This record gives sequence, C-alpha cells and structure tokens, in this order.
Amino acid sequence: MERIKTGISGLDQMLGGGLPKNKHVAVSGSPGTGKSSFTFEFLYRGVQQGENGLYVSLEETEDDMKENMGSTFSGFTDLQQMFKSKKLQITKPDKLELEDTAELIEDQISDNDVKRVVIDSATMIRLSFEKELEYRQTLFEFFSLLRTLDCTVMMTLEASSPRKEQLTFDIEHFVMDGIINLYNQEQGDRRIRALEIFKMRGTDHSRDMVPFKVLPDGIKIYAGEKVF
Repeated sequence: MERIKTGISGLDQMLGGGLPKNKHVAVSGSPGTGKSSFTFEFLYRGVQQGENGLYVSLEETEDDMKENMGSTFSGFTDLQQMFKSKKLQITKPDKLELEDTAELIEDQISDNDVKRVVIDSATMIRLSFEKELEYRQTLFEFFSLLRTLDCTVMMTLEASSPRKEQLTFDIEHFVMDGIINLYNQEQGDRRIRALEIFKMRGTDHSRDMVPFKVLPDGIKIYAGEKVF
C-alpha cells in the first residue's frame, strides 16, 4: 500500500508510516478540540513535501483563516510564501453545495496540481439539506467522485458529544475510509487534548488514546503516552 507522510509529529508513527494515499479521512471532534489546526497542518506539511494543498472553508473566510492559522502556528515562517505561490490555497465557496465543492476541487487538481484537500466542515454541508435521504445520496455520490481523483482528503466533522462514551455515528463515519477522533478530556481543573485513530481501512494502526498539544511550530502527538 502506498502511503503519504502527514508530517504531523507522532501521527505517522501511530499510522504505521503514514496515511494510505488517496483515501478520505474524517477528523471528528467537539468545538475547541483543534480540528481546523490539525487539518491545516496536514496541508502545510504536504507543501513542504512538494504536494500542493487546498483548504475548502465553509464557515470562515479566507482572510480569517489565514489570520487564525498564522497566529496559531507562528513558527511556520514560510507560510506566507506558500500562500503567495499558491502552493497552499484557502477558498470559501459561495454556496454550501457538494456539487459546487466537487467542481471546485476538480478544477484545483487540474489547474494547480493539488494533492491534499481539506473540507471544513461536513456538518455545514449537512445543514444545507432539508431531507436526510437527499443528503445521504449526495454524500455517496460526492465520495464516489473523489475516489476517481488523485488526491488525499481530510474532512472535519462535529462530534455528537464531547465525551467518548457518548459518541454516536452517522453516515459520514461509514462512507469515510478513516476516522481520527479529537477530544478535550477533563483532568482535574483543566482539559487535556487527546487523539485516537478510530478507523483506517486497509492498514493496521495504533488504537491508543494519546495526548497532543497545538504548539507554535506544529502539533505534537505524544504517541505511546497515556492521557491519564
């Protein structure tokens, strides 16, 4: 199986060498768990490895995302050059429609040789559908299209609960090739960010829940350590 290095510290170790190439992974978590930062660094590290990236933001504007990520990752000193060269692009579609998003991704793959894509978030797309059945059918068609394209995709997803034992799963969890869950675990009077690779089709992986931190020079996942 061909893999790509995520470049996120500790994650490739947990994945047994990296993500399966051209697969589609959900990054799921409640607000404040670091989903946007996590997926953005996936793109940033890809550019460092010669793989152009596209961040499709369905909530924040391009300017807001650039400001937020620049502030979060102040140690990414080459980030502005990546934006300027268009090796890393952020775009906000005018409509919350999967058909438009798919067309945008196709165009970027063709025009800018994009290899890594982030869609933030599936939850926003879901809200644009009045009927659940229509959403499910459209989502299946969307991922069928993505599987014909030469790109690896991460899609953020709002978790049904901040507590692991109360999580429920929906259609996105079943159609995606992988699921990475992010948590804000209570530990006394503070919270600890934690991560688990819940599912990754076609490859073995660590099943431990481990702590991680979002630092100015990148996310640090403490593979092999316990949350408590």
